[in-house]
Amino acid sequence: MEYIVFAAVILLALSAKGCYDKLNYKKKVRQQLRNQFGTVSDETYSEEKLSSLKSYFEAVRRPAYDIDDITWNDLELEELFMVLNRTVSAVGEEYLYSMLRKPEFDTGELTERERLISFFLNNEESRIAVQEALYQIGKNKYHSVYACMDYMKNVKRASNLPHYLSIAALAAAIVLAFFMPAIGVVAACGVLVFNLVTYMKRRSEMEAYLNTATYIIRLLYASEALAKSDIPEISVYTGRLKMLNRHFASFKRNFWIVGSRKPTGDFMDLFMTYLRMLLHLDLIKFNSMLKIYDRHSEELKQLYETAGYLDALCAAASFRAFLGTGEYCVPELVEGSIPVYEAEEMYHPLLEKPVKNTIFAKRSVLLTGSNASGKSTFLKAAAVNALLSQTVHTAAAKSYRASYFQILSSMALRDNMQGSESYFIVEIKSLKRIYEAAQAPVCTLCFVDEVLRGTNTVERIAASREVLAGLAGGRTICFSATHDIELTYLLEQVCDNYHFEETVTDDCVKFDYVLRKGRAVSRNAIKLLRMLGYPEEVTEHAESSAEHFLTTGEWQ
Repeated sequence: MEYIVFAAVILLALSAKGCYDKLNYKKKVRQQLRNQFGTVSDETYSEEKLSSLKSYFEAVRRPAYDIDDITWNDLELEELFMVLNRTVSAVGEEYLYSMLRKPEFDTGELTERERLISFFLNNEESRIAVQEALYQIGKNKYHSVYACMDYMKNVKRASNLPHYLSIAALAAAIVLAFFMPAIGVVAACGVLVFNLVTYMKRRSEMEAYLNTATYIIRLLYASEALAKSDIPEISVYTGRLKMLNRHFASFKRNFWIVGSRKPTGDFMDLFMTYLRMLLHLDLIKFNSMLKIYDRHSEELKQLYETAGYLDALCAAASFRAFLGTGEYCVPELVEGSIPVYEAEEMYHPLLEKPVKNTIFAKRSVLLTGSNASGKSTFLKAAAVNALLSQTVHTAAAKSYRASYFQILSSMALRDNMQGSESYFIVEIKSLKRIYEAAQAPVCTLCFVDEVLRGTNTVERIAASREVLAGLAGGRTICFSATHDIELTYLLEQVCDNYHFEETVTDDCVKFDYVLRKGRAVSRNAIKLLRMLGYPEEVTEHAESSAEHFLTTGEWQ
């Protein structure tokens, strides 16, 4: 009798501890969601993690219009994603990654995103309720949830008979131990070892898929919690989640067998882990889940997208809070075939102390100025703001008005050593893809840094003139940076000239990073040589040669 009372006390204590842990956990989560809003995550991203994020995007990628890999790398958009990524779930961050690579051309869709972003920004309690529900899904450091959901169709459908036999053998050994203790204990130990070994082998083969099943369960419960949240502003989405959830009632049943509904890491989670190892419970349940998956995989994808969409837009609201009041605007996007790009006091949102610049362009723009004067940063700022405007409907500017653009760049190219291609070959291929994309029936916004720098001066200027003239006009606005002042004269009929300046004194060079109209007129390269201590005969001869060329058109 004492043993029974003792066991009851232990169970009661464990239950009380479990309840306390859950209440404490919920309180901590809500406070964490409140504190992290409007901040940048300190999450680290391995190459494996970044690679896994692409899976959903690759599945829904449009052959045209989406941000290609060259542009993604040129604009360092992985860093932008990391700042934006205040999602609380794996499905949310995968959806946000895809959203950032898919400029939107539908006014209705962007209007809806604006409605939700503004709502989440201005209604803290409702936003936290949404994030709290999504938080229970958790994140995945190594595998894409979407990819694993898709790969589940390839999992070999296995019988549960071997698992049932292993459970029966363990039960028989335990019963035997009551009648023949020595033999029963040895038999039980043998069966336990066998069960553990076979479990670990099968578990290692199915790890990603079992984790996916756990994420699916959490997704289902998160969508169910959202449906019960009674937030009118998201009723369209909660209603959809509720309807889709009905297909997975048996999928959710006994969810604890496969994994915890909430990844708390408490005592009960640990206990269930050992129970699964001994009895193969999660493997058995997973096989039955596969049958439901086979019937409703499309509905599961819709659940994934709906939950991911809400999480991504909560992150977009956090990004606005990060920028701060007065440091961003709601963009005005213009339909039509005549391109326009107008931004007032625009800046790059990742710079700690950015200089804001204004540009009003209805045709292509040619930027001149010395190295480090701000040309490349301005190109990236203009491109990033165009992308943010058509994805999270936010521009880092006082005002932003522009066409709906497909966005491409050719900026940070390198030799292709594996393909045995020189820099020049890589560059002209990159430019050709922009030419081809510009034939699409939408406006094109492209960015070129130091066009055709991989060849000699005479051919560079001649070819650059034709390349940039070909990109100018029509439905395309091309922002191009160059050191070749000759191009500012050759292209002044089709491009507007802007430049950056610097001030060189005897001992330092100062950049103000302010965009100015017109072509660059200062020549400071030789002054910089003198400032850095080059021999006087070198700088004087260089200055003399430059003056002679400018006067006669010939080098002495």
